Amino acid sequence: MNEERFPQNAHIEWSRPFWLLFFFAIACTTTMLAIRPILFLPCAGCCLYAVFLANSLRRPLIFVAVFLVFVITLPPLYFSPLGETPLYLSSLLLPIGLAVLVTRLPDLSLPSDKVAIGLAIFLLATGLSLPFAFWLSGDAIGIQSLLRWLLLAQTALIFAVIRGVARWREDLVERWLIPVLIIAAVASAAYGILDFFWPVPMPHPAADQFIWLQAAVVRRAQGIVYEASGFGSLCGIFLVVTAAALLAGQERAVRMSRLWLLPFIAVLSFAVFLCFSRSVWASVLVSLAVFVRISRVIKLRRVWGFFVALLMPLTVLWFYFPELWGYFTGNRVGYFGQIFADPNLVTSGRLETWAKVFSILRQHPGYLLFGVGYKTLPFTRLFHQEIITDNGFLNLLLETGLLGLGGFLMLSASVFKSFWRLSRGADGTEPFWSAAICSLWCGEWIQMLATDAYTYWRSIAVLIALMAFALNRADRSCTEKVSGGSSGVYAQRGYVS
Repeated sequence: MNEERFPQNAHIEWSRPFWLLFFFAIACTTTMLAIRPILFLPCAGCCLYAVFLANSLRRPLIFVAVFLVFVITLPPLYFSPLGETPLYLSSLLLPIGLAVLVTRLPDLSLPSDKVAIGLAIFLLATGLSLPFAFWLSGDAIGIQSLLRWLLLAQTALIFAVIRGVARWREDLVERWLIPVLIIAAVASAAYGILDFFWPVPMPHPAADQFIWLQAAVVRRAQGIVYEASGFGSLCGIFLVVTAAALLAGQERAVRMSRLWLLPFIAVLSFAVFLCFSRSVWASVLVSLAVFVRISRVIKLRRVWGFFVALLMPLTVLWFYFPELWGYFTGNRVGYFGQIFADPNLVTSGRLETWAKVFSILRQHPGYLLFGVGYKTLPFTRLFHQEIITDNGFLNLLLETGLLGLGGFLMLSASVFKSFWRLSRGADGTEPFWSAAICSLWCGEWIQMLATDAYTYWRSIAVLIALMAFALNRADRSCTEKVSGGSSGVYAQRGYVS
């Protein structure tokens, strides 16, 4: 508690050299444009990048806000020189995040809380499998494995920026970040809905996930993710947050009125439905049930409004698109009636795949420690065929070994323990966010039973950011209560990092 609470001046010593370089770059750019005007767009982009860098160094949460908005709303770009390797615009912002950490290093305050330790262990444990991706599957697949792991690892940078430089004081950016992210998620969901009914003519690779109707074959809603379960998972996070705020009467926690929450719930729920992923549906339902159980402050009169917002898009689908409704009731829900007769059919062949994974582990016990490489099973020819495990825990075990699976379990234990305790708070928005995060991570576990949800880096980035902000709120609240004479009680509860 004797550390500096409000680090503000670490970036000042960097400002003069930065502006000298900035003005020198402007002079060079002006000269180049006079020679070749076609360079205007690249130069304008570089200038915007430089301005964004300067603002992020002054107010680091601007970087976090823009990065998360990019993650939620922008699809990957594909260029012919890169082949099928996508370029994520959000990844271009990562050097700015690193610059923020470097310039703030003298005043950086990174707490060693359980969630930070769990995240570090998980990333390190999965990263230890990367050399085996190169060794067992070759350089091409090894490089792809490394790039996919880096997408997951960037969550550590976001967590460090939020916890390191915005721990003790809430500024204007943080106050308005949640509504901005919700609006971005609703826009992303609306795009996914539009693209489902009227496909956007933008060529790009997409997962082969289709709905087989009598009159046509329709691709499931994939949105900006280009994959149905990942898109549904991202929309599901914000559906749970908005629904929880409505049901608990915590509009102030998301800084939105009930009149906005209702249509947002309708759009998000429609997007989640159109991804036609049973694991996503189960994840959302379990998350909401866990939130109701943990929070215990649900206002019953609001439940009716929630059900109206939830069922309205389904009613529209039933009335205007009866064939889609028939597919939902017959194929997605109706198959559960055959769970005992043909469980492999009901699980879309998952039981057969899981048996194959166990067989591989029995034949090659050496893979149990480090695995065969992060995110390599769908591409490697090590087993003479691609393997889609459709189970996150088995996927972790075979790809990253016991170390990777153990790292995820340690991260989960730290998340559940930390936010369960914080959800027992008495007042403010802190208990709401803690209960919401705890319930969202329960939903993540449900989704892990049917997909490798830990590789959905967009959803993980949003969840980790929400955790970091919730921990910051807890630290501030604890500081206020300790200064008010309640230090003993709150220190025993473990709220002080």
